[in-house]
Amino acid sequence: MKTFQIPNVRAQSARRCNYLIQTKTGVYTFRWNILSNGKHHQPRISLKTRNYLEAVSIASQLARAILAISNPTIDQVKAVYAQFSETQAEVAMRLSQIDIESLLSDLSLKSQNEYLGTWRSFLAHIDGEALSVAGIRQSHIESWKATQTCADATLKKKLRLVSSCFEKAGVACEAHWFRYKVKTSRADKRRAFTDTEVKQVFKATASFKYGVDNWRYYLPRMAMLTGCRLNELAQLRVGDINLQEVPYISINDNAFDKKVKNESSLRKVLLPIEASILLSELITGKSEDQRLFLELPYSAVNGYAPRPSKYFSKLCRNKLGLNGVSFHSFRHFAITHLFNSGVKEELIGSLVGHSVGKMTTGKVYLSGFNDKLKLEAMNHLGAIYSKVDS
Repeated sequence: MKTFQIPNVRAQSARRCNYLIQTKTGVYTFRWNILSNGKHHQPRISLKTRNYLEAVSIASQLARAILAISNPTIDQVKAVYAQFSETQAEVAMRLSQIDIESLLSDLSLKSQNEYLGTWRSFLAHIDGEALSVAGIRQSHIESWKATQTCADATLKKKLRLVSSCFEKAGVACEAHWFRYKVKTSRADKRRAFTDTEVKQVFKATASFKYGVDNWRYYLPRMAMLTGCRLNELAQLRVGDINLQEVPYISINDNAFDKKVKNESSLRKVLLPIEASILLSELITGKSEDQRLFLELPYSAVNGYAPRPSKYFSKLCRNKLGLNGVSFHSFRHFAITHLFNSGVKEELIGSLVGHSVGKMTTGKVYLSGFNDKLKLEAMNHLGAIYSKVDS
């Protein structure tokens, strides 16, 4: 085999590579000369570029790969070409062509939805139809990051999900592109509403009671009276409510669009009379399988919570000028008042669906609180409600 020297890239403008040829259309092709059985063979491969410097760079890589083989055969040279073609195809692949769903099949349905929701948000922002796998840069991550209006901790999680998607797809990215330091200022920490602040929210939402978006009226009042999480309330159906004898609502995940945070969240929440009155207004004229709040859209990732969550955050921050609070602050408010009323922490955990109480007694030895104790505790919230909603 004829030996040759890989040209010095700096002198490329003065000397042409003898293993590069240019077609009539200007596209460069790489060829390699092999002597086999007394005949010369020159297997070729198109480099798909008209730029000479780029062609030399690619050809040099191919030449090095072939020279690394001792006495390469035609088949071995073609194998090098095939590997090059596969690599080029991967580089040219659009981000939108990555089948992320197939790479997430080993995850739980909830995790798959979280990954897919974040990945699709990222692709929509950076135009995944146009951007190639090889074209991804830190600037794309930063640009998308700047559009996210979620809390710092949530953004950090989203960055981790995007990074994991790239890793699963085998896309080369730098780890530091996805780093984000969560702020620890006091303003970022959710706290309980004060009694005065609850009155402000109730007053601001009073006019929505009989409107299409009546969830603006009912959700904060139900949250204050039960300590339930936003999505636990937003996903309720008429069949989850029992107003006979000892009234209660059932927090469950017995439908495709219902979810709970963990196993401890599955519970029966006894209702003070004030909550029973609110719910009787909501279920009138509805069938068993009907949701209480039909106007709330469903998200496969976050259930029915996104729309009311955004609404109440803006209401508190922009209209009422309240800092450090969100809809979740109603849950903090209920738990705080239960604790201040002398209710045992283990019983509070049972009422609001915490995974653990103060000690293991909250999970095991005292898990069988009777309905009388639970209703007595919930009536404390009813008494507070009568004061703040007056």
